[in-house]
Amino acid sequence: MRHPFPSVHGAAFAVAPEPQHLFLVKPSEEEATPEDPFGEARQWLDALYTRMAQGPDEVLHHGMTSLHGGLIERRRHWSPELWKRFCLEVARKHPMRHLVHQCPFTRHAFERPRGYAGDAALIDYLYIDHAADELHGGREVYRYMHGQPSACSVRERRELLTRMMDETAERRPDGRVLSVACGHLREAEQSRAVAERRLQELIAFDQDPVSLAEVSRLHPDGVVRPVCGSVRALLSGKVTFSELDFVYSAGLYDYLSDSVASRLTSVFFGMLRPGGRLLVANFAVHPPETGYMEAFMDWWLTYRDEDGMRGMLSETPLEQVANVRLFRDRQDNVIYLEVTRR
Repeated sequence: MRHPFPSVHGAAFAVAPEPQHLFLVKPSEEEATPEDPFGEARQWLDALYTRMAQGPDEVLHHGMTSLHGGLIERRRHWSPELWKRFCLEVARKHPMRHLVHQCPFTRHAFERPRGYAGDAALIDYLYIDHAADELHGGREVYRYMHGQPSACSVRERRELLTRMMDETAERRPDGRVLSVACGHLREAEQSRAVAERRLQELIAFDQDPVSLAEVSRLHPDGVVRPVCGSVRALLSGKVTFSELDFVYSAGLYDYLSDSVASRLTSVFFGMLRPGGRLLVANFAVHPPETGYMEAFMDWWLTYRDEDGMRGMLSETPLEQVANVRLFRDRQDNVIYLEVTRR
């Protein structure tokens, strides 16, 4: 079941005569011309920005709902090329960007202080609510983003990983776990198996030494072993692991092409010992925040449906597979592929 969010299929562009009553109407196709395909969109953003910039908390909240709805509807209506042009030529230069960038979560994604999208510090904004630390505009935009379906999905994902980590320890007292693109490995902070050292080893693999430094700080003398390395090193065999009971990657596949995702899935599967499980996650096609993420956060993911997730097994030896399970989270936003080895 999705987190409460207004439907944006068919009618989702915000225009409101009164600040307290932001509602959704369809745009006029006549306002767009080949010379200026974004005329209507600029007018819509101008009007919405004026109301949001001057409004109290309630108006900001309704404005964010209208902004999300209008952006995702335009993303669905326009070609990918036109949508990307809108993001670069209109959204990035509009005063609305400065308003929503008062939100530390939105601003961090756009600025990429660690040099890449979706870094561990960004995800931490979804785990811990920092709204009380912000001023009016930033506080309300951040509070809105923290409560959105995708943010709920990220927190639910952490709970699932913690649970599966603990289940691994229950199945095998000498259990070995590998987390790929581990970030700050926040799921391990909630794991009883890690706290009680009931796993033989939890390998925290990531390309970012800053993330691994945080992992080392939090787990200085436990079962966690940080390893710095890249996806390319895994694919080439320069870095390899074996005899693992649980391998997972929570956010990496959102950035991989189909071909790389398929090869990497096969590599991960080959690291499992009999009875071991592989779990990979991917955001489903076009969650409601997609338009906002791309237009104002410069955060572009690779979205997949169930068929796309099944396609990741194209290079995996199916005769060695005992079970395959596909399931979605409670928000209907993230698809999980779970593969068990014979």
